[in-house]
Amino acid sequence: MHRFPEVKAAESVGAAACEYDAGKKIKGQKRHIAVDTLGLLLRVIVTAASVQDRDGAHPLLARLREKFSTIALVWAAGGYAGRLLSWARDVLHLTVTIVERSDDLRGFVVLPRRWVAARTFAWLTRYRRLVRIYERRPEHHEALIWWATVHQMTRRLTRELAGQPPPGRWAGPPPLPDLSSPDRRGKVRELLAGQPWRAWEGAEPAAILGIENINSFRVQLSQWSHQGYINKIGPALYGPRPTST
Repeated sequence: MHRFPEVKAAESVGAAACEYDAGKKIKGQKRHIAVDTLGLLLRVIVTAASVQDRDGAHPLLARLREKFSTIALVWAAGGYAGRLLSWARDVLHLTVTIVERSDDLRGFVVLPRRWVAARTFAWLTRYRRLVRIYERRPEHHEALIWWATVHQMTRRLTRELAGQPPPGRWAGPPPLPDLSSPDRRGKVRELLAGQPWRAWEGAEPAAILGIENINSFRVQLSQWSHQGYINKIGPALYGPRPTST
C-alpha cells in the first residue's frame, strides 16, 4: 500500500476535491493504491492533497477487504503508521506492516516491498492523461487509473499468451521470424504473425523487406486488410489477422 506524491490539479477541478498540502506546497490531490506482489492494481482511492495518509487508507483498506477477503498481510509506507494499524487489525483483521527507512542509512537504498507500489506509480505516469488531474470528481480520475491498468494487464496477457514476453529494458529488440514465403504478401503475414503483440507501421515492414516505394506498399497493405489477409488496427497500423473461435 502506497500513496503517490501529490499531483497538481487543473483549473477545471473544483475546490471541494482539490486542497492545498502545506508540506509539499502543492494544490491538488493524492492517489492511494493497493497492489499485489506483482504490482498489479487491486484498489485505488483519490483524495484531496490535504488528507493525511492514514485517513485516506481507511476507505482504501475497507474496499480492499470487501473485494479480497483472503488477504491477510499488507505492507505499507511509513506515512500510514499510527492508529491505522490497530484499526485494521481489530476491524478488518488485516496485519499492516510498516516498511520504514532506518535513520542509520545514507544515500539511496531500495526498501523491501515498497518499491513494488512505487513501480506501479511509475507505470501509471507513462500515461500522459494521469500526469495531471483534470476531472472534477475523484471518482472519475479513479476510473482513468483503472483504464490505464486494464491496458497494462491486457498487453501483458497478450504477450504471455503469444509466448513472447517483452524484452528486458536494456536488451536488444526481439529477433525477426524467418520469412520463407515466396511472395510479398506471405512474407508480410509471416512477419506480423511472428510478433503478434506489435502494431506495425507501413514503413517498418517495408524497411525489413527492402521495399523502396513505401507509398505503393502502404496501398498494398490497405488492400490486403480489406481482403482479410491482415488486420488493420488503426491509422496506418497493422497486425496479424485474428483467428476465429
